[in-house]
This record gives sequence, C-alpha cells and structure tokens, in this order.
Amino acid sequence: MTTPQHPDDFLHMMRMRSASEQGIFWVDDERLAVFEPEAARRVSATNWHGFTMHDRLIDVVRRRTSPEMPWSRIRAAWLTQLHALATAEHHGHLIERMERIIDARLGEDVDLTMLAQDVAVRSLLPLALGGLTAAESNLVRRDLEGKLLRLVSPEPGSAWQQLRFVGVQVRSGLVVRRVLRQRANGRRGREPDLTDPFVDLLPELGMDRALDVVTAVLTAIAGPPGTAAASLLYEFSRQPEWRTRLTDELSGVDPAAFRAAPTSEAPVTHRFVKEVLRLWSPPLLLVRRSTYAFDLGRARLGAGEWYLLSPHMIHRDERVWKQPDVFDPDRFLPGAPHGPADRTCYVPFGWAPKKCIGANIATVQLMALCHQLCTRYHLTVDRPQEVTMALRFAPVPENFHGRLTPR
Repeated sequence: MTTPQHPDDFLHMMRMRSASEQGIFWVDDERLAVFEPEAARRVSATNWHGFTMHDRLIDVVRRRTSPEMPWSRIRAAWLTQLHALATAEHHGHLIERMERIIDARLGEDVDLTMLAQDVAVRSLLPLALGGLTAAESNLVRRDLEGKLLRLVSPEPGSAWQQLRFVGVQVRSGLVVRRVLRQRANGRRGREPDLTDPFVDLLPELGMDRALDVVTAVLTAIAGPPGTAAASLLYEFSRQPEWRTRLTDELSGVDPAAFRAAPTSEAPVTHRFVKEVLRLWSPPLLLVRRSTYAFDLGRARLGAGEWYLLSPHMIHRDERVWKQPDVFDPDRFLPGAPHGPADRTCYVPFGWAPKKCIGANIATVQLMALCHQLCTRYHLTVDRPQEVTMALRFAPVPENFHGRLTPR
C-alpha cells in the first residue's frame, strides 16, 4: 500500500480505514495501526510493563556495566517531584513567567503559533531544569527550538543547518552533564525541578543514563505543550460563545484560589481545555515496536513488529464519540450523551504506564493561558478565515498571525 506524502491525506486515509476495519489494520507490510481504544490500552500497558533502562552503547564499548534501572522507578521519581510542585506558589511562578514573556511582545504583530511555543517552552524550562545561568538557559532553549523546527518545518534544512543543530545538541548535553555533576558535588545548589531527583540516583544510573532521562524531559517540553497552546489560541479565536462563557467564569474567580486549584475553581475552562486536547492532541501518531506478540482478533502483532497508536484517531472515532468533529466542551459534563464511551477513549496524554507525566502541569498551563486571555490580554487575529490547521507531528495552526494587547 502506498502511504500518502501529505499528513492531512495520510490521516484522512487512516480514518477511512479505521472506520471500515474497526480500528485495527495493517497500514503497510511493516506497520499495524492499533486505533481501537481497548486494544491500544492493552498493547501499550503490556509493552511498557517491566521496561528497564539498560547500559548505553558507550557503556558497552567501555566494557562497563551499571545496575538495571526499572522505568517505573524513573517515573516514580518524576511524579513525586511533580506532586511537590503542584502548589499555588509554584503555579504562580509558572503563570508569572508566562506573563513576562507575553508582556514583552504586547502590541506586536506576531506569528501566534510561534509565540505559543515560546511561552510554553520558556515558562516550563525552569520546571525541567532550573538554576541555569543566562548563557546556559539560552543554549538549552536553542537546542529545544532546533528540535521544534525540525518537527514543524516541512523542509529538512541544509546540511550546514543540520550540522549546526547537532553542535547545539552536543553543547546543550554538556550543560545538563555539568548541572548534574555540580549539584552532586555541592558546587551548585539543588533546585525543585524534574532534574534534581536524578542527582541522588547518579551512582546507580551513571551520567549517560541520567543525561538520557533529563533529555527526555527537555524534549517533552520542546513541542507538544506549545502546539497545544497554539491550538487553544486557535479555538479561542474561533469560538465567540465559549470566549464569553470563559470570560464570565474567569473574571469572577479569585486569582489565589485559581492558582491553588484551577480545575475545581474553573470547571467550564477545564472542559474547554479538555475539548481542545481532544480535537488537537499532540502528537498525531506514535510509532512503537512491540516487545510481545498479541492476538488482537482482526490481526496478530508479532514480537519485534511495529505498530501505530494515535490519540487523534481515537478522539475522532464516530463509534466512541458522537459528532466527534464538532467543538463542544460540554461533552465532558457528567452523563453527556456525546461524551466519551469510557475512560479508554480520551487519551490526550497517552496510555499508562507511559502516560505523559506532565499531564497535570500541562492542564494548569493551558488553563492559565485561558485566564490570561480573559482577564489580562485581548487577542486579535488577522484574517481568521485564512487560518488553517496543518497536521504534521501535531496539529499546527498555519497563517496564524495577530497580536495581544492589554485589557
């Protein structure tokens, strides 16, 4: 089977196949699409159960071994740290960083997609890797921006650009190594971030695997949070009724209470964010290699074979969502007839046990952006009828230009 080159065509074809073949079918000779919710949950859970970090290639070359590290232990360390960061104080710091970044661009005509990326990445960076000098922070941001451009750009770039990208990656990795080493020997202070738990685990992890773990967090903030924020701006500009509902709710919410518990203080806004993530959750497709064999009824997935997962496809499946292409946050009201068939049908952050650890902080950030749009800034979009949503590694608004001004 020939795979269409354009992502929009590819996703359209996949939706047609998913509807006709009940969500499980071979895309080509090498990749099985697993778009049936329960099958996707089972395959993902089984393949990641007991996953272990082994020695890296450099360890093998140097003939050294490190203790095996269960991935569940890495996740537990992250989640413990995130729980400590889930306070009004830390939420307040995140919101203040977002506001400083936006305030610096007030009144400018900007690419709103790239502004959303900038706000997301720069405000989240201290949560991933804090305490950096200005030069270190700039270098890490350049690395993350390079990774983002490789994801959203339809062109691969020149050989020189790719060489520069590799150089920035290497230098950014050296920053992470230096931070870990200096925190461990006391030459740099400890920080309440997602890097810090692995300072104490360095003797077991080794520097190379610790670098992999921190890089995984940095890579996670380099694309999906910003594309989700851009999608939120996109829907906020297109949904006047919901703009009014959000403004009515958020203008009456106490800011301190909102920072402490945004989802309970602003349930309408929470539903709006959930619907944005249902329609436009990044990434569109996840490619995985199966560790085990699965009999999925309509197809058999062998050990070592590739399979595709897609929250986007499950969120648009008419068998589990009524009117899936309609933007309606009220589908998340309890008992709504057009809501998810069950919990396995709403997976904007993936599937356990590899579900995105940042799901809660991502929700806080998106709700905070709504709060800012309704109480602090006024969003104006140029030629909104020309804004389109391109399907690349994630949904990305194109021709999305405008400005934010003070209210």
